[in-house]
Amino acid sequence: MATAFSKHNMRDPRHLMRFVKFQALTGTEPERLKAIAKSESVSVETVKDSVRQIESYNRQNESGRVELRLNESILRVMPAFENSMVGLLEATELVEINDANTGKKKIVKQDDKTTRLEASRIVKDIIVAKQPKQPIAEINVNQTNQVANLSTAETTEERMDRLRKRAAEENLLPAEVAAVPGYLDRDEDPPSSDDEDGEDEEGE
Repeated sequence: MATAFSKHNMRDPRHLMRFVKFQALTGTEPERLKAIAKSESVSVETVKDSVRQIESYNRQNESGRVELRLNESILRVMPAFENSMVGLLEATELVEINDANTGKKKIVKQDDKTTRLEASRIVKDIIVAKQPKQPIAEINVNQTNQVANLSTAETTEERMDRLRKRAAEENLLPAEVAAVPGYLDRDEDPPSSDDEDGEDEEGE
């Protein structure tokens, strides 16, 4: 037995099919409605009603309207949500313990750590979700630069060599470099006292 649909029932697929035909056909609105009605052997008012129902449904379910309704719903339930979260974060439980003084059991109230931990995770997830997202590529570049900086750190000797070469190229010797003895630039050992005495004797 065929299922009977009301002409106002949106579950009836004929409404959507008539709307699709109405959008696909060319001509004036009365001409398109009349053509669809003739092909299905129904009245023009029936086709017109189907088209109007789909148009009304589309208007009510536009993305902007849906987002607005969602925001309204969130704002409406937010006070209750906040109260619930406060209750979870401050949750307590009754525990039966032995009384050291009387030796009998007694009921005490203590923090419900399990419930509080789960509530803290929910709050953390909300905070993380609201944080601005940074591009992954930027993070990788920063990490790469840090590794590069560490790997290219030069020693004191390397730095002095670099300064000497630069000073020689530019012929600009800083004061601290100009006073460096010549044997250091020539990678020679410092002259011994015997060599200095021999040079004095030859000079005499």
